[in-house]
Amino acid sequence: MKSKKRLLKSWKIYAILDESFFPDERGLFKKFQDLIESPIDVIQLRFKKLVNESFLRAAKKMTQRAKEKGIPLVINDRPDIALILGASGVHLGKGDISVRSARSLLGPRAIIGRTIRAAADLEKEQSVNDIDYVAIGPVFDTPLKPSLKRVSPERLRELSEKIKIPVIAIGGINDTNVREVLRYGISAVAFVRYAARQKNTKDKIIKLRKIVTNFHRELNLTS
Repeated sequence: MKSKKRLLKSWKIYAILDESFFPDERGLFKKFQDLIESPIDVIQLRFKKLVNESFLRAAKKMTQRAKEKGIPLVINDRPDIALILGASGVHLGKGDISVRSARSLLGPRAIIGRTIRAAADLEKEQSVNDIDYVAIGPVFDTPLKPSLKRVSPERLRELSEKIKIPVIAIGGINDTNVREVLRYGISAVAFVRYAARQKNTKDKIIKLRKIVTNFHRELNLTS
């Protein structure tokens, strides 16, 4: 089994399953199944609605299936739900529970990610060493975050060089623009809308992963 550090370093494709895209839990679980049968490295379950028993049962089933496939599943915003489900970890955004509190609740083996937009966001953290990876975005315009300005290429380069843990880019990424992000030193990419609504989920992700893998291979050959 890979150590947590080696596992995160190997990530290339980070899938985010947002329940707001689906009319019911059946559709959500069907897309989850499509995603874990695709070449992803990690999946985040994002939900904003009230958590009820029905949702928890579905989420518990997803957590178990992800474990069977060897794919880490992290919960957005809610370390308490991650603990209840036995998930691999949690992803925290601005204004969520502190990293220190999440680590105290989930323990040292849990994966904890944090959304940032600048290096200063990390410097403000009282427990920065408890963060396993960061997500930066949006790197392209996205209707999911209409009020946020794009993170500039210069900022991407600065953060990828300065931050020593895995840096994941998010926001409007697809197979036509992903190379624009990778050229600034980004190690992995995340998506919400990409492949979320298409029927050919696996094919779309295979295509994206191939681009990312080939880019890193070419970079290693020339460096």
